[in-house]
Amino acid sequence: MVDKSVSDVDGLGRLITLDDESRKTIEEVSSVYPFRVPLFYAGLMERDNPACPIRLQALPSAFELRKTGTADPLGEGQIAVTPSFLKRYPGRGVVLVTAECAMYCRFCNRRRLVGGGFRPQDSREDTLSYLEGCDEIREVILSGGDPLMCAEDELDYLLGRLRRIGRIGVVRLSTRVPVVFPEALDRHLRAVKRHGPLWLIVHINHPREATPEFARAVRKAREAGAIVTSQTVLLRRVNDCVHLLARLFEGLVRLGVRPYYLFQLDDVLGATHFKVRLDTGMAIMHSLRRSVSGLAVPCYALDITGGLGKIPLESGYIRDREGQRVRMENLYGETGFYTDDGEESTCNGCAICQE
Repeated sequence: MVDKSVSDVDGLGRLITLDDESRKTIEEVSSVYPFRVPLFYAGLMERDNPACPIRLQALPSAFELRKTGTADPLGEGQIAVTPSFLKRYPGRGVVLVTAECAMYCRFCNRRRLVGGGFRPQDSREDTLSYLEGCDEIREVILSGGDPLMCAEDELDYLLGRLRRIGRIGVVRLSTRVPVVFPEALDRHLRAVKRHGPLWLIVHINHPREATPEFARAVRKAREAGAIVTSQTVLLRRVNDCVHLLARLFEGLVRLGVRPYYLFQLDDVLGATHFKVRLDTGMAIMHSLRRSVSGLAVPCYALDITGGLGKIPLESGYIRDREGQRVRMENLYGETGFYTDDGEESTCNGCAICQE
């Protein structure tokens, strides 16, 4: 992986145009938050356009050093049964497989953990022992980091252990690999087939990420028996446009991928510049429902800051607001707040709406 990615300014400067200020910013920010871009994904960037939506997702910016947001917006530290198993909801939980990603997205809600010294694999046996002894868990989500960054035998072993727990009937795997580093999927196809059916939740944010290589990865995953769905994060200046999202979601459906979630950005430290206003997100969803097939309409959802869980934003869980402070109620009647402080969305000139 290391020889197929770039993680330093000089290497990046050979691929795209960087002025001195950009170089300085990348070096400064990456000393706080890790920076890695696969060469494949870097090849999707516009060389001379700093506003390129692919660049914005991958390259450090000065906005990341703002002191706004929360380091652990989902309150995962409060729900960790072991260092590598999170349980918020009845019947299911999240296994953190690795802290490594093919690319460190600039809006990640676990940026406090990924790419640093956190090693969830050190507590994996404790997690598996817990799952074997807990009668409640019926569904497991593999996350991280990106589980597809594991070695082939490592993921095969983990899936095999989970499949031997008879009561666990559903296994999901959340990944960005088919989008940013598609070839890395190939080594895991045998394990996907052996331990299926596996739900593969692919994180994809922009139509330009739906490359021919991505399409081939999806086809291979489906041929191996995976059920492929997608999740997308609504990001200011990247995809906060109904025409762009309609193009993305309809294209995914054509590939046999069901759009599952459109997430409102979590209130994560160092990423609030990507926030889209809630009313903008609602308007996008309204327009999507009028213009595309129901198969291409995901659930627009938000995790209430502080660990109160996920709510569907179109279903009446918003109670009231005072300025930028929005009061919400979760599925269990508990009240929490979200800071709706995104800047106004503007057209980025992609011209998809004119095609």
